[in-house]
Amino acid sequence: MAVIELASGRTLFREGDASRHIYRVVSGEIEVSRRIGDRVAVLGHVRPGHFVGEMGALVSAPRNGTARAVSDAALRRYSRREFLAEVVRDPELSAQVLNGLSLRTRAQVEFLRGAPGAWRPASLFRRIIEKLRFFLKRVPRQGALRAAMGSSGFGRFDFEPGSTLFEEGAPSDGVFWIESGRVLVRTRDSSGAERPAGHVGAGEFVGEMGVLESLPRAATAVALTRVVACKMSPEDFTTLLKRSPAAVLMVIDALCERARWTRALSAAWDGSGNLLDALRSVDSMAQLAQYRLADEAWRARAYVTAQWDRGKIMSATYQRYLRGTATAEEMEHANTVLRDYLKIAGLGTLLILPGAPITIPLAVKLGKALGVNILPSDADAEMT
Repeated sequence: MAVIELASGRTLFREGDASRHIYRVVSGEIEVSRRIGDRVAVLGHVRPGHFVGEMGALVSAPRNGTARAVSDAALRRYSRREFLAEVVRDPELSAQVLNGLSLRTRAQVEFLRGAPGAWRPASLFRRIIEKLRFFLKRVPRQGALRAAMGSSGFGRFDFEPGSTLFEEGAPSDGVFWIESGRVLVRTRDSSGAERPAGHVGAGEFVGEMGVLESLPRAATAVALTRVVACKMSPEDFTTLLKRSPAAVLMVIDALCERARWTRALSAAWDGSGNLLDALRSVDSMAQLAQYRLADEAWRARAYVTAQWDRGKIMSATYQRYLRGTATAEEMEHANTVLRDYLKIAGLGTLLILPGAPITIPLAVKLGKALGVNILPSDADAEMT
């Protein structure tokens, strides 16, 4: 990795550039801005010790903003491979990356559920390139991962073609590692129509996103062929990530592939300018934390606490959602209550535009990423 120096006022990268490198600020300060319509909005500042540009580089997305030095700065430049080597050495950084990728992917899935129009598959050439890229990254890690799985003693399950591994909306009670066979992952849009969300094959994980987020399943997984899979509890999965660098890298690769897949599906409806658009294109965790959201997340928590008697139905519905027992109609009503709360409280950033499809699960997930429990713990205790 190289250390570069950037004079105050100089540009590190521009919005729309290819995301080739990841940078860690050693000294100085970097400002990230983005053009929104005819104005430029400052998304945040990145200070020493923090990375900038990691999400875009991981998922091979163009830069979603312009990074400029606001003081003389020194930065350490990483390739994707060098950055991932740092990730497996640093558990805290690993957790940040997994959290950021799962949040970005969750926002894309939420966006696609409400997106208009029919799903259009990627071109054959694009699908071949994506598969080749994933295969080349996966092969070197398979030996170590299979050895870790073989010594773990996890239970093995057989699934016949057409059988379901898990259903969308069900509690995320475990992660599957596919030993052999092929699995289709699909989700439903706001009209109830099913849309494919990807395929999972031998040597890959499925169901990890819900476990990482402690949220219900975001999609349904169905066996396309006869499938043999190992299933591990959330606690066992966390232990595996701590002791197996190959597992961490496989999960990161899977989340990156999913982010690229959903980004390609949503490209036709991009540019809405709302919160989900911002989250789907966030380029670093530092940028996310400073996207004028932390303050409003705390204000949302305070408002929910103050108005707790009126919010019991909303929060109780969310608890049933976590257990997989809430209906779609109940969740939509609860989400409407949440949006009304935010409007009344004047929390504009959490809505961005009137009618933006913010939901309780996404708001809670966003709060966790910012270190804010939007549903207070005393409220949680009252619901149990």
